[in-house]
Amino acid sequence: MVWFNVLFCKQVSHTESGDIMLNFAICDDNHLHNSRLETFLLRYEKESNQTYHIDIFQSGTSLLHHILKMGKQYQILFLDIEMKSLNGIETAKKIRMYDKNCLLIYITSYDQYTLESFEVSPFRYLLKPITYPVIAKILHIAIDEIFSSNQYLFIKKYHNNYQIRFDNIIGIFSENHRQIRLAIKGPQQMLIFYGKIKNIEQQINPTIFAKVNRGTIVNMNSICSIIDTIITLENKERVPISRGYKKRFKTLYNHYIERKIGL
Repeated sequence: MVWFNVLFCKQVSHTESGDIMLNFAICDDNHLHNSRLETFLLRYEKESNQTYHIDIFQSGTSLLHHILKMGKQYQILFLDIEMKSLNGIETAKKIRMYDKNCLLIYITSYDQYTLESFEVSPFRYLLKPITYPVIAKILHIAIDEIFSSNQYLFIKKYHNNYQIRFDNIIGIFSENHRQIRLAIKGPQQMLIFYGKIKNIEQQINPTIFAKVNRGTIVNMNSICSIIDTIITLENKERVPISRGYKKRFKTLYNHYIERKIGL
């Protein structure tokens, strides 16, 4: 089993059906509130026929230790605002320094924190006491958001599932027939697995990625230079633009640049 740095390529658990197991966290300094919410999440897991991993914390400090020191990453985080020592807003500010994409769902007894919490981009607010219908509705929306927002590439290698953030992918290369090589940021540099590049194309965000030849897709954020028909990526790899893809790539890259400079 190969493990990768969570900031660049995160391995997630494999289920019998081959689905991705999402990671949830609950953080509330009230044990009863944690237990109640966990019960609701387990009920939704059973009813939706999906699999989730749930971690429970009773302080912002312990949650931060798990994320920042142990490298754990969550797709959905239920966070109480009114906690002793480090409150939910202070905790979220520290988390956002490392993870800007976790869906943050605040749980609170009051609504006066709304403006103060804007800078950490909360996904939703839930007012206590929470009920199962409310949780089920929020989870349905949140999970749909995760899979429709196109932030991750989900792949399977042997018996393990992986999710790789789009902004950590430099390039995608089809090699040796059915072998795919991902050039990724970080010390691991690459991930190799079996698959078809046409299946990868169905997952990626076309505003970020562009196909430059039959077997190569590049992340336009990772392009350092384009000289004639040769692209140099940030990992120093040089990629040719084939004649059949040149016109389309030029159009995609021009639109990418326009979005970057706000035109």
